[in-house]
Amino acid sequence: MLVSGIVYYTSLLVCISLGSNYKKIVDINMKRNYGTGLGILLMCLICGTSVIYSMLMVWGNIIIIKCCDRRFMHQLSFTFTWMLLCYVHLNITNIYVIWLHQTLALKLVGLAFEMCAAQMRSDTKSVGASKANDTDTTPEPTAIDIISYAYFFIGLHKGPYYRWKIFHDHFHESFGMLGDCTIVTEQKLKKTLICALGYWALNYKYSKDLYFDDAFYNIFSAEVRYLYNLPHLTMYFLRHQAVMMMCTSVFTETGFGVYPAKCNPLPGYGPSARLSFLDVAANSTKAALEEEYNFSMIKCYNNEGVIMGPKMRDTMRGWDMPTRYWFWAYIEKSLVKSNKEVRSAFSLLTWTIWAGPSIPRFIIGVTLWVYVHLEAEYASLYDTSGSMKMPWDIGFSIMRLFCLLYLTPCFVLQNTTAVMRYYYSIFWVFHIILFILMLSSIYLQSKAKS
Repeated sequence: MLVSGIVYYTSLLVCISLGSNYKKIVDINMKRNYGTGLGILLMCLICGTSVIYSMLMVWGNIIIIKCCDRRFMHQLSFTFTWMLLCYVHLNITNIYVIWLHQTLALKLVGLAFEMCAAQMRSDTKSVGASKANDTDTTPEPTAIDIISYAYFFIGLHKGPYYRWKIFHDHFHESFGMLGDCTIVTEQKLKKTLICALGYWALNYKYSKDLYFDDAFYNIFSAEVRYLYNLPHLTMYFLRHQAVMMMCTSVFTETGFGVYPAKCNPLPGYGPSARLSFLDVAANSTKAALEEEYNFSMIKCYNNEGVIMGPKMRDTMRGWDMPTRYWFWAYIEKSLVKSNKEVRSAFSLLTWTIWAGPSIPRFIIGVTLWVYVHLEAEYASLYDTSGSMKMPWDIGFSIMRLFCLLYLTPCFVLQNTTAVMRYYYSIFWVFHIILFILMLSSIYLQSKAKS
């Protein structure tokens, strides 16, 4: 694992350093081939013989997207890719290899959903609907395009996710060529260094090995064992911040994902307003230079929501926002005829399989689903606005932190036996609290109706 980590992070630094050379390439085909070739080389170096799974995933989706009925191909793509990803999780323990395959899965299934949506728009005969989507047409990809999109070196390591249309626009309406984004990259790398130093300092002092030590359960009290999760939750946060800072540095150095601020680019989706202006700016250098730009499309974390909350829903929405967009757009929205509880349950189940079909991940998914809906229930039962907003927000924030600390072993440990032993040692305390809150919610609702 140490060698794999060195190869992974070294390849990230190499991609960042090659970003300026990539921007200098003028020919579109040369640019696409350069990025695809580099991505395939990285895939082979990091994955080794496991690269065969990525080939199966890509070619399987090419056959589905090019040969199947567009009205159903997104369901076939999702089923095939998630089954293969589940197999990868069960047979590969290298986290870096899994990260790359997770990125491929989001891209390929997302592309199938985009093609299905494009087919539904073309089938719509309403003139109003056609006008509404004239500025957001999805181009038809060839098999070579799908391979380039899947293996392109920008965002290959761990995302962030971006749509096929954003990838296509990068070669035809790229605003990253208008200026030098090196300053943004340097700021990200400085933040990466700070997060890495914090992670290493905490990791030196608080080792995960203590979770497997008998002395941890025989000597320390349940309260100490619970509080021991705090530095590990902090390390989990710092590690992912550092990794995604490095990944997005590849975007900023290559000028990928930069859009006019007035178009309101959203994480994972891209520009969401004044889409007609994109054509104007792409065809007029003068108009383009007068605009303000940002990289909001690749923003991964809303740290205010993640750290401060106050509700768990705010934390979930602020964590890895492009991936969160993917599950919202392609999983939750696809179940429009179901109620919100069913939609969110299926979304969390899908995330659980994507993240790793293990008991710790299922504990995370089930606990978060129950907790988020309990938050919503109590917010509707009591007045949580006006003068009572601050006390309720403080209470929600404390319970949210309590929940995250409780789930920390599931975040940081892959060993199911160690996780279960830990929860038995603290008597499953938070799940008991959730059960009591569920009973109280049912009682209060019945009392309010009567």
